[in-house]
Parts: sequence; C-alpha cells; structure tokens
Amino acid sequence: MAKLDYILASEAPPDRLSMGGKAAALAELGAGDFTIPEWFVISPQAFLACLSQKQKKALDKGESVGEICHTKPVEEAIINATKALVVNKSRLLAVRSSATAEDGEEASFAGQLESYLNVPASEILEKVCDVWYSAFSEHVSHYRQTFDHGEDWIPAVIVQRMVNADMAGVAFSADPVTGDRNTCVINATQGLADRLVSGEVNGDTYYTLRDGVLEKQMLGQKSALLDQKVITEIVKLLLKVEGHFGLPQDIEWAIECDVLYLIQARPITSLKHLSLIGEQVTIWDNSNIVESYSGVTSPLTFSFARYVYEHVYIEFCKFMGVSQAKIECENDAFRNMLGFVNGHVYYNLLNWYRVLALFPGFKMNRKFMEQMMGVKEPLPEDVVQSILAAQPTLWEKITDGASFVRTLAGLIKHQITLQRTISRFYTRLEIALSSSEQLKELPLDQLAKEYRMLEGRLLKQWDAPLINDFLCMIAFGLSRKLLEKYAGEKGLNLHNDIMIGQGDIISAEPAIRIGKMASIAAKDEKTVQRLIAGDAAAIETIPELKIEYLSYLQKFGDRCLQELKLESQTLHDDPTMLLQAIGYMASREKRPQVLDEHIDIKSAVSTLLRHMPLKAWAVSTSVVWAKARVRDRENLRFERTRVFGRVRLIVLEIGKRFHELKYINCPRDIFFLEIPEIMGLVEGSSTITDMAALVEMRKKQQQIFESQPAPPNRFESRGAACHSFKTKAYKFEASEILDADSVKGIGCCQGVVRGPVRVIHNPREAELKPGEIMVAQFTDPGWITLFANASGIIVERGSLLSHSAIVAREMGIPAIVSIDGVMTWLKTGDVVEMNGATGAVKRIECEVDDDQE
Repeated sequence: MAKLDYILASEAPPDRLSMGGKAAALAELGAGDFTIPEWFVISPQAFLACLSQKQKKALDKGESVGEICHTKPVEEAIINATKALVVNKSRLLAVRSSATAEDGEEASFAGQLESYLNVPASEILEKVCDVWYSAFSEHVSHYRQTFDHGEDWIPAVIVQRMVNADMAGVAFSADPVTGDRNTCVINATQGLADRLVSGEVNGDTYYTLRDGVLEKQMLGQKSALLDQKVITEIVKLLLKVEGHFGLPQDIEWAIECDVLYLIQARPITSLKHLSLIGEQVTIWDNSNIVESYSGVTSPLTFSFARYVYEHVYIEFCKFMGVSQAKIECENDAFRNMLGFVNGHVYYNLLNWYRVLALFPGFKMNRKFMEQMMGVKEPLPEDVVQSILAAQPTLWEKITDGASFVRTLAGLIKHQITLQRTISRFYTRLEIALSSSEQLKELPLDQLAKEYRMLEGRLLKQWDAPLINDFLCMIAFGLSRKLLEKYAGEKGLNLHNDIMIGQGDIISAEPAIRIGKMASIAAKDEKTVQRLIAGDAAAIETIPELKIEYLSYLQKFGDRCLQELKLESQTLHDDPTMLLQAIGYMASREKRPQVLDEHIDIKSAVSTLLRHMPLKAWAVSTSVVWAKARVRDRENLRFERTRVFGRVRLIVLEIGKRFHELKYINCPRDIFFLEIPEIMGLVEGSSTITDMAALVEMRKKQQQIFESQPAPPNRFESRGAACHSFKTKAYKFEASEILDADSVKGIGCCQGVVRGPVRVIHNPREAELKPGEIMVAQFTDPGWITLFANASGIIVERGSLLSHSAIVAREMGIPAIVSIDGVMTWLKTGDVVEMNGATGAVKRIECEVDDDQE
C-alpha cells in the first residue's frame, strides 16, 4: 500500500469512510470561505496496516486488539506529514479522533473518544496510538450500541495546528436545550476551550437572536469576555456553517490575535429528540404572501383568503395527479395553510410542505416547488425529513415514479389544451360577474346566494390560472436557464429584452391610459396643478379627459393598493393616487412610453447561438413558450382582481343591510366579521346575533395589533400557536442593514439611471417627483400609478416574475428586485446609480435628513 493512502490532506474530497466524520466535515468546510487551522488526517487504512493478522481477527470479533505498534511505512507517513505542518519546533499540535460515525446527524460521540492538545511533534506517534486505544474502551462500545453503531469501528485521527487562543468556546445555531431555532447560544472562556467542553469551568454563556443581537448573558466572572462585535462575528460564522450544511450546527471556535478560527463543526443531535418528545414546532413565513397581505389584515379578508387557499390548492393537487384519498388524509393541512399572527397573514410552512409532499416526484423536484411557493429560505432538512414518510420501499419508489410520469403526461396534456381551458374560464367568469341584477337592489338572502355562486363557479374551479401559473414557472425558468447556459450574460440580457413588449399584457394598460390622460391634461396648466393636488373636479374641465378617466375607472377601478385585502379602498372610493399620477406625468417634459419591441425571437436566438442550430431551436421554442405563459399569467391575475372586486361589493352591500337591521353600527364594520359568521347569520346557522359586540371586540384587538411591531418575516412557535402569539414567544429579527457602498440584486430591465431615491413605506401618502428612483419593500398592481413617474425602480423583495419586474419591463423602466436590506440601506434623497441589466446599485451621495415616506 502506498504511503499516501495513510495520510489525507485537508484538500482531499470529504469522505466519512476514508477520513471519519469530523475530518469529512472539515474537508467540506475547507472548500468554502472558512478560516480553519491547517490539518491532515491519518486514515483508517493506517490503523489497519498497524495490526497483525491476530489483531485483525480480534477486531472482526469485536474484541480488544491489544497493543498497537506503528509499521515503518505508517510511521514515516505520519512523521513526514507532521514536519510539513510544523514549520518550527515550537509549534504545538492537536490530535483528535475522527471515527466513521463521529459527528453524525444521529449521534455526535462528543467526549467519548480521546483528544490531546498542545502536543509537540515528538509525541505525535504516541498520541495517535492513544486515540486509537480510546476507540475500544468499554464506555465507547456501550455508546455505539446505544445509538445502533455496532458495526466495525475504524477510527481516523486528525492532526491540526494548535491555535494559541486568547479566548475560545463552543456555539450552537439553535438552543440545544429547548430546541428554539430562533436563538443562538455561545459559550466562551479564556484560553483554550477544553476545560469548558469537559465541564471543569462554566465560562460565559450568551443567548442571541440570529442577527447577533444579545438577549441575555450568564457570566462566569465579573466582566463579560465577549463584546457585541465579537458576538456578532461568532453568530455570523455559526449561521454560515449552518447554511453550508443545511442543518443546525454545534461548532468549536477560537480567537487568536483578533482572528476567529473555526476548529470543528457537527450537527446538533439533540434537536431531533426534542422535536419528538416536546411541543410541536411550527414555522411561520410571510415570504411572497406579504406582497398581497401586508400589515394588519381584517378578519373578513383572512377568512376569505384561508378559504381560497384551501380550495384552490385542493384543485391544484388534483391537477397534479394526487388521489382523492391522499388529499383527504391531509385535510387539516389544507385548512391551515395560512396563519393569522397578531393580525398578520403568514404561511404555515409545515402544512405547505405536507401539501407539496403529496405531489409525485416531490423529493426530486423539491427545490423547484420551493421556488414556486416563493419562500426565501426552505425548511431545515431535518424538519423536511420528519414530514416525509419513512424510507420508501422499492415498490413505493416504483409507484411514485409511475405517478410522476403520469403527472408529466398530464402537464403536457394541460399545455396542449390550455387555451381551451382559459377560454372556458373566461366564459365562466363573465357569466358570474355580469349578473343582470344590480347588487344594490338584491335582498340580503340573494346577496348571500350571489356570494355562494362565486364560490361554486369560480373559486372551486380556478383551473386556468393554476395550470398557467405552474407552466409559466417551468417555461420561464427553463428558457432563462438555457440562455444562461449557452450564452452567459448575453443570454440573460436577451431573455429580458424578449420579455419586453408583450403588446397585449393587461398589466401595462393602466400606464398607457395614464399617459394618454396626461397628454390631454398637459394642454391646461391649471388642470395639471389641480390634478396634482388630488382635485377630482379637475377632470370635468376637459371633456375628452373626463371620457378617458371614466373609462379607466370602469375597467381598472378595482385595481387598487393591496387589492386582495377586501377592506382596501378602491379608486372608486378614493381616486387621489390616480389623479396625482396623471398630474405628475403631465408635468414632465418627457413621459415614459410603454415599449412595443416585438423582437423576432427565432432570429435573435439564432444570431446569438449561430453555431448551435439544434440548441438555438430548443432555446427559441422555450422562450416563445415562456413569453406566452407570462402574458397569460398577468392577464389572468387581472381577472382575480375582478373576482375580489366583486366579493368586495357583495360584502359591502351585506354590510349595509346588516347596518339597516342594526346588527352592526356602520356598513364597513362588516370587515371585522368572518365569512362563516356572515353567511351563518344570513343562512340561519349562526350561534351569535350580537355582531356589534363582536365587532367592537375585534376593533379593540386590531388597535392593539396596529400598535405593536410586526412579527419577524420568519419565526417558530412551539406548542399551541395561540400561546406563542399571545406571549410573543417568537423572536424579533432586525432588518438586515447593508454597510457597503454598492449592492447587487436581480436586474429586471436594462438601463443605467443616476438620480435621487424616494424610499416609500406608505404609497398612499407618497409623492414621487419626476426624476426620482422609487425604492420599496414590495409592490402590487395598485402601485402602477407610481410606476408611471419613476425613472427607476428598486424593490427589496421579488423575482423576475414579480408584478413589478414584468410591468417595469413593459414600460422600459430600469428595475432591480431582491436586494435584502435596501429599505434601511437607502434614505430618501440619497443619490444612486443603478444598472437594470446587471442588478448593481451604487450609492453616490448620502442624504443627511431622513425624509422617508
């Protein structure tokens, strides 16, 4: 056997069998950007080479192997590797075990095997033998059997440069005692961490949030060893290691001359046990859904949204080939896909994953399905595995594979018949929304029937939007990936260019109409100023403008800010934003134009991939498919606006009837009741008639919710959700604060713009001045009146398929999305330069005054 087999360098590929668990983890981390002291590992092959035939037979029987003597080749290999590691005689080393099952997900073997610190090079051979001996002690054998590790025990040994630590310790990315994943725990002591790990000293213990903010500390002496800067640095390292492995981690760290070193890392093995015997952990996340339901949401809207999500995703599962029996087994998950957290709408991630796990091929396509759901951070791997069924049998794998093939065949069929499905959907929609009877003239029981009709005809038959959305995700992702693969950045730029100029995309029509009204209004300066002031009577001064304005309201009157919240006021209720958008655009010398660049896709792709005709054909086909799906996606989402607008009108009319009958004190109090309560009162199944008292109670509750800070974007609750929400057992996370002069997001529309930014928190009160770059956390279709005056758009959240990205491309406005922390990084008045193609934003000047809206 070659001597090189006995020694594996830190650059070797991570392999538990050849280098043991601890060394495999270090090797994997070494491929990342981690500061780890130099090391090498003595492989199990070296151990076996030192055994006689008699000792090998004893090993096979599980008996003690007795005294171990290094063979000459093994001795030479270890000495040579040690010389390479020790550049001077005074350098000391650490000798640690690294057995095959050590530092695994099931058991860590922490403290079971011997480790030696401050070892001079002259004692390495002796200490290596001592580590080998410790692997066969009685207590280690018992530990192995306890955790079902009774297989051959072949230890590797790590030799690592000692860190002359000023302070050291261990840290956990989740509380190992309670299992709380929102809390990080740091233990620290002066000098080396060996006495802390062995329990000889208590040291300091720090409990922090995941952003490093200190919650509490338990000091082992009068003054704290770690300041906030060092604590934050350790937490960042901790979460970086967790992100690398995808599991909560237990790390050992050390600081020497202000340099933070990672010594070793392993999974926190106690968390799985805690989740089994303790209170159930629920993970809440508002990624994606916060764009539709931001801030405190009314009980009526939440009850309606909950119903919609339940029934729409049951239908989606049927489209995906999930059997009725499997759907019924997860009824609780469907009913509770959303949560109401102190007035805010959240995804219940565990239930979402339970639903997604029903889909054939979920394990193979999990990342894609997570992208479809829109969560920024997937569930921890161990939590996902707890949701999935036990290791499937061969027959179950075959069955799942067959189901997946049938699902693919079904998707192809749905694609072929999609236009017919969309046409039937539009027919149902028009019948449902064009009732000949005026809602104002309907009695209370007929209003309830009108709502039930919408439930039956539309909400339970939401097939076209669901199928098209799913196909859109596939087509858009595939076409973009192919262009990036074959043409790099040029391919991505072409993809953006092709997606501009859909022509018949309805999301851009409001901007076209606002531009037309602005051109008419610009003829009269007084009218322009009145419009900027929000004076609706100014419309009457120009007959042509009045005709266009009323036509706009008839078609887009329901397209308002937060249009999916039923309590939101529409443009019919308050047209101020529309009036100001017309006025501001009319005051501009140069008005933005909706682009109509119909690129010849086949020609453009063939030019880019001129020497790859087959690939060019595949790419152009996928891009044409994606463009059609994006167009239909936006147009179908407008129909959703119409449906919600109709529901809004129905419940408002019911509110008027309830007010007349003195069930509530004013018509808009209806938004403090839930759909089942309203229908129950009308249909005779309600257990309460004093709705006014219920409304007053909920109004007080909403005032409390509005006075409190919003819960974090993602958090855990343990046990009964009501207790966690009431006691705020979740942890608040500070927004990420960027400290660089330049950041990068996802470029959505080409163009370089330099100008002042306006950071918008409340779009109803915002006035975007000509030449300003709009900065927002997220947008919805109601923001179109602000888009019309923006010279550039920067959005903290979103993707290439977000409404803001699509409309910006249609209007030719340079846009960038998905820059975490940009709302705190920029202040109104800061001057930036943004590149809509690359996604880069550079801050040129900082505004001293914080004039954010």
